[in-house]
Amino acid sequence: MVLVAWIRELEYIRGFAALAVIAVHISMNFTLIPVVGLSGLLNAFIYIIAHFAVPVFIFMSGWVLALRYSGAYLLRTYYRRRARTILPPYLFFTALYLLIPVEGAIRIASLPGPGAAVEALLMGTAAYHLWFFVVIIQLYLLYPLIIRGYDVFDRAGAALFLLFALLFCQVLWNVGAHALGMFAGADWYAVLARAFPSHLFYFVLGIHVSRHTGWFRSAVESLHPVGVAVAAAAGALLVGGVWVVPMLLHGSLSGATLAIFCVYRIFEPLYYVPVIVLLIMAAMRLEEAGGLVASSSRSFGEHSFGIYLVHPLVIAALTAIWASLTGLSWTDWPTYPAEGRCAPEAGEMKKSVVGAG
Repeated sequence: MVLVAWIRELEYIRGFAALAVIAVHISMNFTLIPVVGLSGLLNAFIYIIAHFAVPVFIFMSGWVLALRYSGAYLLRTYYRRRARTILPPYLFFTALYLLIPVEGAIRIASLPGPGAAVEALLMGTAAYHLWFFVVIIQLYLLYPLIIRGYDVFDRAGAALFLLFALLFCQVLWNVGAHALGMFAGADWYAVLARAFPSHLFYFVLGIHVSRHTGWFRSAVESLHPVGVAVAAAAGALLVGGVWVVPMLLHGSLSGATLAIFCVYRIFEPLYYVPVIVLLIMAAMRLEEAGGLVASSSRSFGEHSFGIYLVHPLVIAALTAIWASLTGLSWTDWPTYPAEGRCAPEAGEMKKSVVGAG
């Protein structure tokens, strides 16, 4: 019964994360606004604080895998099921977005060459959201080793030590990725940001919660929602400020130094962890309350995977329709909330500054 309840609560959390993904990809064109103003600053802030989505999805992946594969299981069966779950949609939507690009104006593209297709598959570059698959596929492949390593520490009573060590290593990895990107080129950053150490802490945190469900549930229930919300809000102001302040000082994000984003990588777990706890608390409240809001939220979460896959196409199509009906371009701020596509010049800039996010 507890397992069923937690699975239901996970659907709410998936829904919250899917909404955050949509917010990221609607607000990401703040880099295209020619002057720093309220619209650009607001969208930059939304863009960065909504980035909890991918850490939440990866956290839940570790949680669910540890629930389903906690005892003896056949590796062949595990890999077959994971491949059946992740590879068909990834291959299909990579092909779709190579043929119908959503970066810049939506259009029908010519068939890509073999090299471009292979690069898109290895790097998740067919569309701006597919990089997530590159990370999660690595974690799926390594899960049997990761769970065995976790169990060694857990049996020794050192699971929390492992989590803190992984957090430190993850921060060091992501800061190093930015630094290497500065000196060796943006392509190096793109590779390192998609490597599994960039999100390993959140994955193992999900495993830890799954292994200690009773303790974790009691700990969450003992926390006051206001305190957790204040911690999450403080984290949002911290990480959002790291982006907004350079925009105010330099007149644009492109004028900021790479050191700013190294600082952001240090601070981001201080925001993401309270957000994860807050979302779990919200899911528990919704499950207890029931009703139309709860059922609608859970249904949205149940369809979050499909929503994640198709939302760039929907956003780009709606933006194109808006532009054709109104004649407004991305330089007109009323258009900006409808802008979900990433123009090529903005994509290149974010590749060097933001990277995989």
